[in-house]
Amino acid sequence: MIRMEEEEEENPKMIRMEEEEEETPNPVYINEDLVEDILLRLPLKTILKFKTVSKQWRSILESKSFVERRKSVQKNPKILAVGELRFQGDAEIDVVYLQCHDATTRPSLTCDGLVCIPVTDWVNVLNPSTGEFLRFPSGPSHYGNQLFTGEVWWSEVFPGYWAMGFGRDEVKGSYKVVRMLYEFNYFEILDVDIGEWRKLTPPPYKIEATRKSACVNGSIYWLNLMHRFKILALDLHTEEFRDVPVLPPPRYTGGTRIVNLENRLAVTDTCFDPEWALEIWSMDAQEETWTMTYFIRLSHLISTPIFWRKWFTPMAVSKQGNLFFCDSEKRLFKYYPGTDYLCCLSPDFCVITPFVENLVSLRSQPGSVPKISTSGYQYGLSYLQPGCVPKISTSPHRSRVSNIVGRMELLFPNILLTSTLVSLIIFGYRYKYST
Repeated sequence: MIRMEEEEEENPKMIRMEEEEEETPNPVYINEDLVEDILLRLPLKTILKFKTVSKQWRSILESKSFVERRKSVQKNPKILAVGELRFQGDAEIDVVYLQCHDATTRPSLTCDGLVCIPVTDWVNVLNPSTGEFLRFPSGPSHYGNQLFTGEVWWSEVFPGYWAMGFGRDEVKGSYKVVRMLYEFNYFEILDVDIGEWRKLTPPPYKIEATRKSACVNGSIYWLNLMHRFKILALDLHTEEFRDVPVLPPPRYTGGTRIVNLENRLAVTDTCFDPEWALEIWSMDAQEETWTMTYFIRLSHLISTPIFWRKWFTPMAVSKQGNLFFCDSEKRLFKYYPGTDYLCCLSPDFCVITPFVENLVSLRSQPGSVPKISTSGYQYGLSYLQPGCVPKISTSPHRSRVSNIVGRMELLFPNILLTSTLVSLIIFGYRYKYST
């Protein structure tokens, strides 16, 4: 004992250093790539809250690479709906509800989860995922509302009778709005990041204003059936028009629509010979060929309508390969290609578009014209999940216990990921400031 005391007196510094080494934890360095990988798997609301943690995190969450990666890691395909909650749910698809009056009563255009809603005197662009929206003046309406009567389909005609388009410039990453009024020689384009309308080179021929356009891989496409069947394309980067050289077989009615189906240009139409059916043709952009990807018999489930008053819009294809589509009477259908079985999931359900969570910011750039506005324009998102909405579940046949278990299965991975990330960061900061 005496000897140990003597050693302590002789080497007090060495003992204190050993004690400090024991108390000091090993340094923890959190790799930025690891942080990003964990953040990618968190739910949307958590990601938005984590933007306030630090400037570094905000920079990660708003970076182009993170925004693009986030869009690709989402599990089930999603569809965006408006109006009342009248859908019982389906295990193969997620339903997102947009609480927005204009989206319920006005036609809209969408791209990458962003929604463009032209209204009288204004064009609104909103990102439901982040809660941001911009409003741009649209100028005078030459036609007013006198055309929105009789046989004109209000759900397809934009205010002022403009032929409109909305899409993303794949080179710059910016979103653009296009409007054309052939009779008055108005052809303009607006970059959402800049906020000013610019003149656009006139298209080679008039475009119908009664059919929506579709954006696929950086180009907006319009279907023209007025004189002869054509598909007109506008490259959003070069801002030049071109004709699609190869067309699907000529069987076109008033219900023919052009859409983006799984990032491919597609045309939907109904035929009546030998039976009433829905045909969906998809285009291979590289080979410039069209393939009939779906032939869906309708007569056994839906009464034959006046064909020019009904159209069908494909919404999403599940991971199981089943097709979800809706019609002009607000009905949602599910088609099983493997068994050629068609069922109606909801007789009154207003679906407006396929949806993907997009974290891209709509904040105005320095020197740009628009500013974020929220006054007078209220909207929000809600998700249809087991146990979240009264009397609604993702499967009409699931018991209450199954719903609770399903809810827990959804929450536990997110809780574990969030807890792990926060613990690592707190530990890292504690070590940083303790040394």
